[in-house]
Amino acid sequence: MIRKNLGWITISLIVFSLLLIGVPEVNSQANYDVFLPIIFNPEHFSLNLNDRASSLDFYISKYIIDNPPPINWTGSHTNCAPGAVNPDYTTEVLGRINFYRTMAGIPEVSFSEESNRHAQAAALVMSVNNTLNHYPPDTYLCYSSVAYEGASSSNLSIGNVGWDAITSQMKDRGEKNYAVGHRRWILHPQTKIMGTGNIPQTSNYRSSSALRVFDDHFWDPRPWTRDGFVAWPPPGYVPYPVVYPRWSFSYPDANFDQATVDVLEEGRSIPVFIESVRYGYSESTIVWLLNGMDSYNYWPKPSKDTSYIIQIDNVLHDGQIINFNYEVIVFDPKS
Repeated sequence: MIRKNLGWITISLIVFSLLLIGVPEVNSQANYDVFLPIIFNPEHFSLNLNDRASSLDFYISKYIIDNPPPINWTGSHTNCAPGAVNPDYTTEVLGRINFYRTMAGIPEVSFSEESNRHAQAAALVMSVNNTLNHYPPDTYLCYSSVAYEGASSSNLSIGNVGWDAITSQMKDRGEKNYAVGHRRWILHPQTKIMGTGNIPQTSNYRSSSALRVFDDHFWDPRPWTRDGFVAWPPPGYVPYPVVYPRWSFSYPDANFDQATVDVLEEGRSIPVFIESVRYGYSESTIVWLLNGMDSYNYWPKPSKDTSYIIQIDNVLHDGQIINFNYEVIVFDPKS
């Protein structure tokens, strides 16, 4: 888990408690349905995923990196120097984060020098020690208080760096990532400031990355969001390379313990496997896999634009049962 810069201990205890007890049920219940197509409001948001061409243009211009800048790391493993990286490289990492946030219908973030410094120190410790640990002990090589604070407030990756690490964290593959916690922190609506740390692979050390995802806005009121919920893949037209086997749906303060998920692919019901619900990472979230896919798989290239109607029922929120319905259209950006 990770902590906040102000009031670290209190927040850690709250998050840990949520992981243990979840969200309490409310006995008094009502039932209503919510059909949630994309609400395009240009006053708040410029990307309209109802329009295939807009989604395609955004993918090409914001996700594809035609000329990747070199990392140009200035640090040293042997001297325990976190160093810095090429500013253009950092800009591309930020662009990858904001691609996902904009697609998901939530506000963009920026980087700060302080958050980057903490993340860079944390990434160095992970690379030098060839491990991932949100609470590195002071016996670790290149340990520092800055690295500790960075590690305890960041998504961590090893064997991956830069924008590729962001994509890997959004995919959240593997048995331990069934709750897509990294994705949920990247898509936390209230976040305004993040930080990135990146260490390239050398002959003796693996690459590593840290994305500092906690800031002083963690407890701010929830900002305007396009859909009300936060889903990945989001409603509307979505290029298949950024559709991952684990689909997720987040709604603030919801209880998904009794929720069901049904999916129609081109009007036909398909198998859905719901992962165990886990609270405590950003907003309450339910996660599922489709068609027997494994989390390590890549989404197959569709032969045509393919519609998926998602129906999520029995979501408990504020003493009421809510049912959600939305459509994702997966398409091949090269066709």
